[in-house]
Amino acid sequence: MVEKPAHLGSAIISCILSLVIFGTLRFYADWFISTQLTILFGGFVSSFIFLFSLTSLSNFEMLLFGDDFACKFIPEVLVCLLLSVLSASVVHRVCATTCIIFSILALYFVDRISNECYHKTSTIPEAIQHRKGGSKKNK
Repeated sequence: MVEKPAHLGSAIISCILSLVIFGTLRFYADWFISTQLTILFGGFVSSFIFLFSLTSLSNFEMLLFGDDFACKFIPEVLVCLLLSVLSASVVHRVCATTCIIFSILALYFVDRISNECYHKTSTIPEAIQHRKGGSKKNK
């Protein structure tokens, strides 16, 4: 069994795959806009750019900051989502819209699988409520 996860290899492969998918979208852009179904398929393919770029970014951060580092919504997920939507909008604007939908769906399932594998649960701290006036009741 491997002692340390291969974050560098996974990050490089994910980055290469996202670049290959972007090149495929640009090369076959005329085919992706030929029918309504292929436009939707272009958004689905573009959501893989989101998935692979998020994987690549997360693995680079885990390599730099340690194995316990986790992606947050605002910096990492939002940047990868914008990157995939911009690459989809080069093909067609409906591709960008469907890319958002498929990417959010993929993010939901990736988060669910990650929680099952790593058993990390996020806890929300509850605010402490103080009662004013002691134990008096208003009548």
